[in-house]
Amino acid sequence: MKFCKMALMVLTVCSLASCEKADPFKETDSGMNTLGFMLDGKKVEYYWQPTLPPAVYMESVWAKEFNNDTLLIYAHLEPVEELGGDGFIVISLPVKILTQGAILENVADIQLPYLAGSEQEGNITHHYREILDITASRVGIRTCKPGEVLSGVFGFEGDAHFMDGTTKHFTITDGHFDVKWEISKYPQL
Repeated sequence: MKFCKMALMVLTVCSLASCEKADPFKETDSGMNTLGFMLDGKKVEYYWQPTLPPAVYMESVWAKEFNNDTLLIYAHLEPVEELGGDGFIVISLPVKILTQGAILENVADIQLPYLAGSEQEGNITHHYREILDITASRVGIRTCKPGEVLSGVFGFEGDAHFMDGTTKHFTITDGHFDVKWEISKYPQL
């Protein structure tokens, strides 16, 4: 019995060692579920965690089509100091205009949260997160195989409004995504 446990542990370690994070800045189009971008010139990458079967988990990067009209691309991001720590990005695209070579100007609905401020109430600190106010966006589609793979590039600009009354402008450039296109069995919330 001890031998079986030890063999399982060795197999797990070998599996983890053989897993590598795909480079989110390498342009691919094979559904590698990668995403990355530059935030004011600084690299922002998706959070990566090796999968250990039979775990039930949410992928770090995914794309799901809802109601035959909206494709959501989601990525859990590595901690980004400029945005106030851990975060995510969601790029929502209308399915009907997704074609190879398409350039979508100010069409994407992009959500990128940031820490707007915090308040102390006794021993409790309340943190307030807001969504970046997008002022311009551009998404270019490299590969489009509905129900299979979508890859492309993106960039956008937006303003963060903080509780202290200040505003900061962010520029996102060199965005790349390469995602498996899944059809959701559940309606979009």
